[in-house]
Amino acid sequence: MNDAERTTKELIEVLGRDCQRCHKALIRAIDSGKRDKDGLVSPTASFEFYARQFVRAAFAYIEAVTFSVKVTSAVTCMDRDIDITPQERYFAADTEYEINEKGNVVESIARISLSKNIRFAITLNRRAHDIDESFDASVEWWSCMKAAIKVRDRLTHPKFPDDLDISGAEIVQVMKAKNGFEEEILNFGRPKGLTARSRRTPLAPP
Repeated sequence: MNDAERTTKELIEVLGRDCQRCHKALIRAIDSGKRDKDGLVSPTASFEFYARQFVRAAFAYIEAVTFSVKVTSAVTCMDRDIDITPQERYFAADTEYEINEKGNVVESIARISLSKNIRFAITLNRRAHDIDESFDASVEWWSCMKAAIKVRDRLTHPKFPDDLDISGAEIVQVMKAKNGFEEEILNFGRPKGLTARSRRTPLAPP
């Protein structure tokens, strides 16, 4: 199978397995750690390594699912004659347009913050499944997601040694964010696999 025929379903499955492996390794590191008199495990180098790996794996998975859900939802809306604007179709495929120095309109990759991208995916997903109720941003997992994104950003762009530190509470936030995201996004069915060749074609202007 060539790269053009590989689908986002495969991508999501691989990243999902990465999360599971990192989580298992993290649990083993916690179980092998030394406990203090209160029964709490002291952070070790092994724990912090696997904790960072888990955070990176979790957000790689979340970003892949977010993109796939956006495109799948946009295509569903178009197929079912559900209202969706051209701008929403473009952003669903992480695409925007700008004018270059020669005065030509060119396609570019849309730079969307992860929190906004997830909310957009949720909005499109609910619309595609005729869910009138809007997303409740006061739910615990969404608060955990916003906090976990800051942890991910700190680990991805470290400036000082303590930027690599990660606590047990932060790991719990990441887990709650991932689980809540899955429950919300995948509650209406898993997104279809999209090939690299075809992922944007369905969203082209009519």
